[in-house]
Amino acid sequence: MLRRPLVLAAALAACAAAPPATTRGAPGAPGASEPARATVDAPRRLVTYALEIPAPTEQWVHVTMTVARAKGLRSQVAMPAWTPGSYLVRDHARHVDGLRAEDLQGRPLPVKQIDKQTWRVDHGLRGFRIRYRVFADEPGVRTSHVDDRHATLNGASIFLYLVGETARPARVELTLPAGWQAHSALDPAPAPAGNASFVAPDYHALVDAPFILGTPELRSFTVASTRVELVFAAPAGSNADTARIAADLQKIVRAFAELMGGLPLPRYVFMLVADDTGDGGLEHASSTLMRVPRDIFSDPTGYRRVSNLAAHEFFHLWNAKRLRDADLTPYDYRGEDYTRLLWFSEGFTETMEQQALLRAGLLAPDAYLKDLATGWSAYLRKPGRNHSPLVELSHDAWIKAYKPSPSHGNTVISYYEKGHYLGLCLDLELRLRSASHGLQGSLPGLFRRLMASHGARGKGITQADIVAAASAEAGEAMDAFFARHVDATAELPLPELLARIGVRVTSEAGPRPYTGLVLDPERSVKNLEPGSPAAAAGLMLGDEVVAVAGLRVHTGDEAQLRLGDHPPGERVELAVFRGGRLELRSLVLAVDPHRSFHFELAPDAALSPQTLGLRRAWLATPTP
Repeated sequence: MLRRPLVLAAALAACAAAPPATTRGAPGAPGASEPARATVDAPRRLVTYALEIPAPTEQWVHVTMTVARAKGLRSQVAMPAWTPGSYLVRDHARHVDGLRAEDLQGRPLPVKQIDKQTWRVDHGLRGFRIRYRVFADEPGVRTSHVDDRHATLNGASIFLYLVGETARPARVELTLPAGWQAHSALDPAPAPAGNASFVAPDYHALVDAPFILGTPELRSFTVASTRVELVFAAPAGSNADTARIAADLQKIVRAFAELMGGLPLPRYVFMLVADDTGDGGLEHASSTLMRVPRDIFSDPTGYRRVSNLAAHEFFHLWNAKRLRDADLTPYDYRGEDYTRLLWFSEGFTETMEQQALLRAGLLAPDAYLKDLATGWSAYLRKPGRNHSPLVELSHDAWIKAYKPSPSHGNTVISYYEKGHYLGLCLDLELRLRSASHGLQGSLPGLFRRLMASHGARGKGITQADIVAAASAEAGEAMDAFFARHVDATAELPLPELLARIGVRVTSEAGPRPYTGLVLDPERSVKNLEPGSPAAAAGLMLGDEVVAVAGLRVHTGDEAQLRLGDHPPGERVELAVFRGGRLELRSLVLAVDPHRSFHFELAPDAALSPQTLGLRRAWLATPTP
């Protein structure tokens, strides 16, 4: 949902005279934003946050939260327990220190901690301030980190909120370390030299726009009247060609604009941090924060990785941010906020990511089908893929996706992974079924429908809304498809659907004997597939394999290679340490029940004109 900024009338007038910019403290930095709008009561309702980092090497962010006009005799303030978009309770309050309250004249006010993340302030109808500091030492796209060269601040881990009053507009005033700049997708406001200021229409928008502080490299371009900015930060240096990254981003944004019939906002910011680790990306309403290893750009695969990540996060502009589960509207920051639609918001976003890369020319159809076959073959080897319905996997993400148990290898599948294959199957079904009715349905068409009916109106979606949009795209009821594959655990029919749309599908048995044994690099048993030879041999999770057929092994890969030296049907003895004692187990190798798939384009001449047209539309292949 596109929100309208609310700011002070005086600030509005000043902004009108100021040059458009994403930053303060960075003279001449590029940027443009939608004109801010004021309301009569904005000054009375405004919550101001003043941020300082007085000693970056100490990693403390000092925050002063000011509520000029408070309601009632007392108020509660709280720190979010989680970061929206990342379904794990992180208890951000554990990093809060030294919280105290005072009135606007600086006189102390009583504060009582209610629970691990909530405090009550007795202010007696007066305005008040809360001062506290946050320890920012967690590099990541979901948390905050400060060092002597750079800072990334995620709002959910920095800003307290007024309980029950998250609709209040907010202003952030940053006092920057010398020479630093501040970048955010929030609208800028006037600030003294060396400082920065931004405004948000409410708390939800405030914590939905991370900050990068430091001296990043900046690039920008325009697509369909939307200004797109790249903020690239590499505190320790990087071998990245940012001009190439920006060019790839432009192709991706243009492809999505064509797929979705335009872009739903005037400005978007890609924030990319290249550092020692990298942990993916997180979506926001007008930006994304991504982290990748700083030296991955030595060959094209590094740029491909960034393109995949950026395409995924950018499509969240529509899916998850403007098409949000009704159960997450608005967010509940106190703790687990349950949704049963992660297969849609994340899995289908992966499907659309691939569609955009094909249309952007960053992914060739042959390469796409090769990667798809490799991924599908690996997916079919996962015993947990059909153990639980996708709606349950979504609901239990808080405890099963991000707090994995050793048993989850056989009982859980990623809602990203299975959701992606479900989205692909649905896309093919819609194209094939709609063609039989003289229509042109597709997964992109489903998203355009939902944007018109829900996203453009700020209305939360339900599974019933998704089914209805799919049925409209197909020209026939799609309820049974969702009942089988979302609410139940039927195998996904991907190979059959690919064959119907002009893809040659072949498969072959695995070349190696089958054990059902998964080992980690340190040669410990990570998983045992149910009913497998390894399970029948009495092996246990955590067993450390030290020898295979009398030969010592040093790594998990080496153990697997030694097992592969023997043919199916042969009995092989394994020596394992279990709880500090040596055990011998006898394992009978079997023929691999899993098959490896190959997908490739069928010859054009072998296809009917209708099938060839459907395949070309799906893979964005131009007509010769």
